[in-house]
Amino acid sequence: MGRDSWRFRQMDEAREKKKQLNPMWRGLGCFLIIMLGLGGYLFSDWFLRNNAVNNWIFLPIEVYRPSFLPPWVPPGALVSAVVAMLFMILTYGLVSLVYAVVFPHQMGETDAPPLRRTGPSRR
Repeated sequence: MGRDSWRFRQMDEAREKKKQLNPMWRGLGCFLIIMLGLGGYLFSDWFLRNNAVNNWIFLPIEVYRPSFLPPWVPPGALVSAVVAMLFMILTYGLVSLVYAVVFPHQMGETDAPPLRRTGPSRR
């Protein structure tokens, strides 16, 4: 009788099904990564063009065409990749921050309460 009965098996299956992630969220995550990558590429292209005109940041020619890259790599590709990666990291951090503010973490029944801060002890 006990935990091997039919009723408990149904409860266990329902609990496992509830824990599974909806596949839609995986697709949304892939879409977000693609959009952040595309946005990073477009931002890096805009930044490098306007930096050449306005001289915001001094970038020597060795940065645009490093000696260790093969000759078939276009000039500025490494700088563009670095700027795009920085853009992706910062925008993902911003998206995570907004998500954390809009949907704060709610403690469940099995979570321990947060530790209480105590002041210095007086002896």
